[in-house]
Amino acid sequence: MWPNHERVIPQAFAGSGTSVVAARAHSVEPSGNGYLYGYEVDTVDRTGQRATVLTYVDTGGAHDQNSAIVTDPATGEPVSVWAYPNDPGLPVLPQVTYRDAVAELLAGVGMPVTDPVLSVAAYRPGKRAVVRVDAPERVLFLKIVRPHRVAPIVETHEQFVAAGLPVPRVLSSRGDGLLVLERIRGVPAGSRITEIADDPRFVASLAALTGRIATVPMTQQARADAMDHADWHRRTLVAALPQDAAEVDELYDAIGRRSVGWGAATKQVVHGDLHLEQVFVDEDEPWRISGLLDIDTAGWGFPVRDVGAVVAHLVVTGLWHRSRGDAERGAAAERLADAVARDWVARNPGEADRIGPAIGAQLLAHAGGQATTGSENGIRTARQLLAATRAALAEPTPTVPSDGVLRPRSAPQV
Repeated sequence: MWPNHERVIPQAFAGSGTSVVAARAHSVEPSGNGYLYGYEVDTVDRTGQRATVLTYVDTGGAHDQNSAIVTDPATGEPVSVWAYPNDPGLPVLPQVTYRDAVAELLAGVGMPVTDPVLSVAAYRPGKRAVVRVDAPERVLFLKIVRPHRVAPIVETHEQFVAAGLPVPRVLSSRGDGLLVLERIRGVPAGSRITEIADDPRFVASLAALTGRIATVPMTQQARADAMDHADWHRRTLVAALPQDAAEVDELYDAIGRRSVGWGAATKQVVHGDLHLEQVFVDEDEPWRISGLLDIDTAGWGFPVRDVGAVVAHLVVTGLWHRSRGDAERGAAAERLADAVARDWVARNPGEADRIGPAIGAQLLAHAGGQATTGSENGIRTARQLLAATRAALAEPTPTVPSDGVLRPRSAPQV
């Protein structure tokens, strides 16, 4: 159950000299024994200055000196409230959001820069953040993680580099959660979607990349994914779409039945969170993969889940482009989703029945993320993703309709 933010968030800001004007749900994810609820909070201070502050309500118990502890009147339980960048899970994050602090930090590790321009490349509250540093001397990426994750991530990067994978090298690291990464060559594959959608060389390059990942000599398990957290995602989606609860339960039950027999013998080293924003391509030959990011999640897992993550992300990307009137990019993303799924089935005919559940679990996780915002667009997108999940589970393999018009097997008809 979402907290009573209309009372909780103003309580957290009380005494700060800043008043809360409005708050909009932004995100929700697991946190300890509870949930981490994100809000965009519109504020005004004593001088009349207005701002929008990314604020989190954590029912899982994580807090530090920058958090406010208030009582949720809906449950009577204490919750922790904090605002970006004062993330209790990422203690070094506030330091890397200021130019002077970043310049001092980089000078201290032997990589001085002048006039750095900072931009947030990625942020997952409580888990990780990536800040891009553009300076005349160099472009670097500062990755901020939980302090105990630094050593394992450094080791993973070393293993991938040794295996010939095009991942960024770790140039420096600190025990407080900071890693300095080099810039990799190329551009995100998603930014060249219309050029790679119908190029079989890209799909072949992606398959070759996953094959090379499988050769990395790792022993740990890959990070738990949408299928591992199916119960949590199911509860979240049902709570956000109570009128669709029966359909959600039916879809999750089908995924559970079709994945229950998967055996450990089919595991290999996988990326663990693969999608086209993690894959970089050559600017001049975009079918050629030039880089791979965010390998923190890598380890032993089911290879079909990496494929399912790629396909589901492409479906969501297609819907996103279409919702903004870009039918060309939307259709390109859907065609590429089909091509990736067909390629995997062709190379793994004995496991063709696994592709539907792998895609479906990811689509439903995306649906939950959309629905929990409570916005009209979020609800509409979530229902489109329910339809996409039905399509993914309807056929054991991708097919071309008799009319010859290729439509995404994993996306709703539009």
